[in-house]
Amino acid sequence: MYQQFIRSAKIRVTVLSAVLVSLGAHSPVQAFKLPGQKSTATEAQQSKVAAATEAPKLVDVVDKPASEKKRVASKILIKAPPEVVWYSVHEERKHDPDIAYSKVLEQGVNEQKLEQKFCLLPVIGSATCVMHHTEVPNQRIDYKLLKSDHFKAMEGSWTFTPTENGKATILELSTHLDMGVPVPKMIFNNLTQKKLDKRLAHIKEMAEGVHSKVAASGAKTE
Repeated sequence: MYQQFIRSAKIRVTVLSAVLVSLGAHSPVQAFKLPGQKSTATEAQQSKVAAATEAPKLVDVVDKPASEKKRVASKILIKAPPEVVWYSVHEERKHDPDIAYSKVLEQGVNEQKLEQKFCLLPVIGSATCVMHHTEVPNQRIDYKLLKSDHFKAMEGSWTFTPTENGKATILELSTHLDMGVPVPKMIFNNLTQKKLDKRLAHIKEMAEGVHSKVAASGAKTE
């Protein structure tokens, strides 16, 4: 019975995601017409323009107690020093397929306020968010949601811990996300865990590749 419930919930998540993505691929809904009434090209164009220019309604996030913000975390050992891993994390984040766009709203010293649109999301399809990022170079990155049109909460951290006398790094990524929709926690956390593991494995491959090239070029110049 329990396994049947889990399978059913997984199917609901997959189906809802597929339906929402499918709906997002269609053109905007046109205005109501009486039977037999033809829509004009002008009306269709106005509908498209209105849909394209309508800004998402961003709502301030209400902060919750730490006890209600349990994070999913993943860590990995990377055979490269922290500065190389730091570079690789930033490069990977620039090409994140889940982010449709990212623009800087405010820039400070080692901190930014960004507007980002996340896509390919289970159930809701996409979400526009205003995020606050802070950095301690080569040590950690923290991010926190300030406003969103869908999410209720999102925060997390990247931590870079040197090991093996600075020749390697333990990279950890932790995140808490409340999408504002009723998705079973166990299934959602399992999906998140797999995504974090896959992302860290990709960064490991990138960082170790960069490090080996730097080491090889250094050996040639000696």
